[in-house]
Amino acid sequence: MSYNQELPPYTAAEVATILHALREEIAARRAALAARDAAHSTLTSLEQQLQQCAEQLEITRVVSAHWPLESTNLIQRGVFFIHKVVRRGLRWYINPIVEQQNAFNETATRTLRLLIEAHSELRRELAELGDGGNSSPAPAPPPPATPPAPAPSSDDQPTLQRYIEQQGRNEPPAHFTELAIAPFAAQLALQQNVNAHWFISGTSPREQLAAYTQRLIRLYLRWLINPIVEQQNSFNAALTSALTSAYRLHQEARAAGAARRARRTR
Repeated sequence: MSYNQELPPYTAAEVATILHALREEIAARRAALAARDAAHSTLTSLEQQLQQCAEQLEITRVVSAHWPLESTNLIQRGVFFIHKVVRRGLRWYINPIVEQQNAFNETATRTLRLLIEAHSELRRELAELGDGGNSSPAPAPPPPATPPAPAPSSDDQPTLQRYIEQQGRNEPPAHFTELAIAPFAAQLALQQNVNAHWFISGTSPREQLAAYTQRLIRLYLRWLINPIVEQQNSFNAALTSALTSAYRLHQEARAAGAARRARRTR
């Protein structure tokens, strides 16, 4: 038996009516989804800044130990050939450092991406609870705490001191996360730049000769070390900016949550 025989017979007008109703329903659902997506995709300036920082992290997260050496004349070709030989000979020393740094950069970038996704989920939940959440009943107030024992008289100093110590031990520990995080922004800004040219000196003639030799070697290896350091500094600057924006965004989310809780308890 064919499918045409199973379907009930419809006239052309009925088919047109059914198709029109289906099109209207699909259009209504698309409009609702578009409105919801538009509401969810509307980012604040701080969120846009955090997205830009995340994109900058993606660009700068890979550090290369093999910066291209381009030559324009025969002398530069000879010098760069020596550089390439030296760089290949130092691969056992430089490459493991770069690989470890790239592993850290990858983890930091992925962690920031996960934090952005978690914030987006939280933002959507807060948006969904913002208007419709007011109809839900407010949470029941906590039961009244047991009133503390009356304080002893100030004349009895030893007993009063023991009473104060006991009350202090009964108090729950206070956690001020924002105060603990706030200094790290300044510390990141101070420590984000890696310097490959530390001061080298010596006190005795032998130490001074060794320091002078090390400075000469370091001066020669600037073509190899400086690009690596500059790439890492670019990533560090992007990471500092991203973490600072994430911290400010966290503060805004906490303030919005506190304001919403205050409205719900009215």
